[in-house]
Amino acid sequence: MRRRYLFVLLLCSFAQSWVLAESQPPVPVLPAEIHEILPENVERHLVDHTDTIIIDVRTEEERKTRGYILNSLHHDQFHGQKTLDALARLDKNKPCIVYCAIGGRAKLVAVEMHKLGFKNILLLKGGFNAWIASGQAVAK
Repeated sequence: MRRRYLFVLLLCSFAQSWVLAESQPPVPVLPAEIHEILPENVERHLVDHTDTIIIDVRTEEERKTRGYILNSLHHDQFHGQKTLDALARLDKNKPCIVYCAIGGRAKLVAVEMHKLGFKNILLLKGGFNAWIASGQAVAK
């Protein structure tokens, strides 16, 4: 009886880990043209590239509760095609810095922006959480 119980427990454990692994979103493969920028290097970048567009892909709730990077455009990644349509209207030749909370959603959006023809995409390394942790200014 004990062996059967252990077998069932092991089988359930395996099935649960398999289901969890299958439910995780795919990790996007970033094209070589997409690079990361550290929060502490953004200010210098903005001085050198005054036409840079900063894009926040977090939710409106995240912006309200945690703040945002000054002058960032808001295009919630969860709005799907609506967000892609809005991004497609931006100047694809201007440098863009894309961020979310920690980086996952920003990567997904950056890959789509690359497909849309954007030439210079930077991901904020560590996302908005890293921005705050490095002591950068936050707008409310």
